[in-house]
Amino acid sequence: MGKAMPPPGGIDCCGVMQQLYEYIDGELDEESVEKVRQHLDKCKRCYPRYNFERAFMRFVGDQARVAAPPELRRKIFASILEEESES
Repeated sequence: MGKAMPPPGGIDCCGVMQQLYEYIDGELDEESVEKVRQHLDKCKRCYPRYNFERAFMRFVGDQARVAAPPELRRKIFASILEEESES
């Protein structure tokens, strides 16, 4: 019997899925980023999920970019200035 090969990047699919959102958002440390990247480069199960989640998060982010009406922006800015002058 041969030895089982270690998972790509030294991290299994479950570990990658647990860190996927942090990876996409750029919130992992360099070592974790490298492990997840190596795994995604080789794993045919995880890479499609990564691509889907990344595209979905971009789509949601793009949809959320709605400009505030000018009057609301003026009120917010005035409130900030008022708070700063009271400090």
